Amino acid sequence: MKGGRLIILVGLILGLLAGVLVLLLMSQQKGVTAAKGPTPEPPTVVRAAQNIAKGDEIRLDSLQLVRLDPSEPVPATAVKDPMAVVGMTAALDIPQGTIIQPQMYFDKTAEAEAGKSAASLFQPGRVAMEFPVGDLSGVGGALKSGDHVDIIASFEMVNVDPDTQAVLPLDGKNTQSPRMVVQLTLQDIEVLRVGKWTGPAQNAGAGNGTATANASKTEANMLTLLVQQQDALVLQFLLDKINEGQASVSFVLRAKDDNKVVETESVTLDYLVKRFKIVTPPKRGDITVPLTAKGELQVR
Repeated sequence: MKGGRLIILVGLILGLLAGVLVLLLMSQQKGVTAAKGPTPEPPTVVRAAQNIAKGDEIRLDSLQLVRLDPSEPVPATAVKDPMAVVGMTAALDIPQGTIIQPQMYFDKTAEAEAGKSAASLFQPGRVAMEFPVGDLSGVGGALKSGDHVDIIASFEMVNVDPDTQAVLPLDGKNTQSPRMVVQLTLQDIEVLRVGKWTGPAQNAGAGNGTATANASKTEANMLTLLVQQQDALVLQFLLDKINEGQASVSFVLRAKDDNKVVETESVTLDYLVKRFKIVTPPKRGDITVPLTAKGELQVR
């Protein structure tokens, strides 16, 4: 009987010691947790949502804001605000899923205005070409670096002899009336810079009138346009026709992020007459003539 009581007593003592040990271990664990503090949330960074080619403008839909796994390494310069990147130009090819960092992009407009080498400001596949512009052809001075424009060209056409290319009629007794045609030509052309590259960038349109043969390139405001090589030939054709006095060109400014190519119909006098139902004045057998004042009364 005494032996049974002794066993029970020993069991109680061992149980008490075990409880004390558990309490000590829990206390130590709480102390370690308190020393470490709360577990930090995984960082949020900006990633490429799709492949971005070198020289392309970075748009909001090509980015995504993601929360990384705690075990994933985070670059010290990782961008955390997508709006800091939107509108910038990719300095290199950025594969989908890449964490965006400042060295991967640059502000093309700012670098163009700072006079950085033009060849480093756009991707291969396009060329930069200058084009003179004045008040009436340059959207009243509204054009700035980074804008996109369409080009409208106007010509006056006459009939010529197919063999000699001489203006008809060949007898020279009558004069042929030129027929004007206006058409939208190149579309969605990027303006790399406004003004000469030897000085600070400026607004377009400080000159007077449209680009003409007697407006020298040193006096006229200049646009540097980014175009495909074939379109550069179109621009050169228009320049030559302007210099010959046989064409005029105007630029129209596109809305931001409007890159749609549209199909238009050439505008002639016949087009205007039909579309707006313009009535041709009838020919009459009589006409009024200026009045001659008599006496002191004046013709009003």
